[in-house]
Amino acid sequence: MDLKVFFASKHGLDPYQDKNFDREIKWESLKLDFDHTFLPGAANRKPSAKIDCHAVVDSLVGFDPDIVLVYGYIQPLQRRVMRWAKANGRQLLLVGDSELRQARGRVKGFVKKLWLPRVFSSIDLFLTVGDANEAYYRSYGVPDYKFVRMFFPIDTTSFDQSLNDREQQRARVRRLLGIPHDHMVVLMVGKLVSWKRQADLVKVSNLLQSGSSQITIVLAGTGPDSDRLNSEAQASGPGGVVFAGFIPPEELVHYYLAADVYVHCSAKEPHSLAISEAIYAGLPVVVSDRCGSYGPSDDVQVGLNGYVYPCGDVTILAALLEKYSKKPTVRQRLGSESRRIGTAHQTLAHAKSICQVVDALAMIKD
Repeated sequence: MDLKVFFASKHGLDPYQDKNFDREIKWESLKLDFDHTFLPGAANRKPSAKIDCHAVVDSLVGFDPDIVLVYGYIQPLQRRVMRWAKANGRQLLLVGDSELRQARGRVKGFVKKLWLPRVFSSIDLFLTVGDANEAYYRSYGVPDYKFVRMFFPIDTTSFDQSLNDREQQRARVRRLLGIPHDHMVVLMVGKLVSWKRQADLVKVSNLLQSGSSQITIVLAGTGPDSDRLNSEAQASGPGGVVFAGFIPPEELVHYYLAADVYVHCSAKEPHSLAISEAIYAGLPVVVSDRCGSYGPSDDVQVGLNGYVYPCGDVTILAALLEKYSKKPTVRQRLGSESRRIGTAHQTLAHAKSICQVVDALAMIKD
């Protein structure tokens, strides 16, 4: 099997200023150790919904693929590739993370109802990333037999190396943050922006201050909400909220290992890589009902490795975390299930799903 990736932009390879992280970002461990080509103009082309490159057609003609896999369908670049694939009799696959759990405007919804069934009818198979993603496609008339579950890949190598040293890394990070070994650490990873709703965890911490709770909230990330969140926290540090700041990916692995529970409060989150990382690290998870990562066969399976709460309801979230703090054996059981689920999902994410697709398309073609 010959694989080749065509990039329309080099954004992210060099250091860049991220307005939501509110800092310069440089991905030290990023490696393009696979066959790939940067399309003409990639060096100066920033990602956007309007990104396009006419030269992609010449690149496709030169490579002459049997199967074309497109990430998304909104950009002109993606639609150009889809038209080429169908006009030249190539089998067409689509990957995306769209879901229906966040609020959408009526006009946008109406336009999609008219347009997307026609777009999706040209796709041979959909590499789906979760239950909510599949529900999205179904709502536009895509039949289930066109679904092959994929999931998004994470850097499993870094996790596997650190998991062998879990207790030492856990103790080291807790010492670094000044957190006692008997505290239950609740972690959330992400940019400090309003729609991620880290403010809900700050409110939960404030609610817990009235008791003798040994729960420490750790927020890993930076962003425009940083000062506001700091000012709203009644207690900073162990027993309250620890603002860990931006953590490089290679070190972030150890923060997952130092935690006892992972929480994701977002109001909009199609399919979070942070949640995928948390379950791979063996953490029980609590997510808001706006997240696209929960479902019977998704990263978070209610009652098996985590729970879902109504987005913004800090009372329910606080109650769930208090129950977790009093039931370490439950945390351990749910964490073990997370590890099992995460391992299975990352096997699909790292090539197995592509092999399934190739076999399925060969059967369809024959």
